[in-house]
Amino acid sequence: MNHLPFRRLLAVGPALVSLVLTAAETPAKAPDKPPAPPAAAAPAALPATAAASEVFELPKVEVTARRIRELDRMIRRLEKSIAREKKRMKAGELDRALNNAKLAEAAAIFGGNSTDHLAAVAASRVRLMETERDLLTDMKQPRSLEELAMLEKELEKIRAMQRELDQVRR
Repeated sequence: MNHLPFRRLLAVGPALVSLVLTAAETPAKAPDKPPAPPAAAAPAALPATAAASEVFELPKVEVTARRIRELDRMIRRLEKSIAREKKRMKAGELDRALNNAKLAEAAAIFGGNSTDHLAAVAASRVRLMETERDLLTDMKQPRSLEELAMLEKELEKIRAMQRELDQVRR
């Protein structure tokens, strides 16, 4: 068993105790009157207080757990949607047979799209959702209110593009 720390404490302990006791025994002398400042120091004190009165205020950013939890919930929902949409990018055998490009051109009057077109639309949706997820991640820690406002505007643009893409698909 190592007793070295205990031995050091025993060696330093009495010196420390004597230092504390001597400091407690000598009372501190309180001055009766504070010394008057010299006349030359008074004008110099005014600019120092003026400089101290200038307050630098940082921009206010809302940092609440509720807002961050909401953003995290939206990010998780988007990640599920991205995974679902990535599955749609790959057309199955039945889908390729029914929505063949040659057949889709011939039956264009009835509506519908080819598998290539549907895969391209799904790829666009995935790209837009990934961009939205990145914007939401950036919104968790904005540098300023202006950046937060810019991210919100960008997010609205992305969502509008997604709605337009959904309307074309229907």
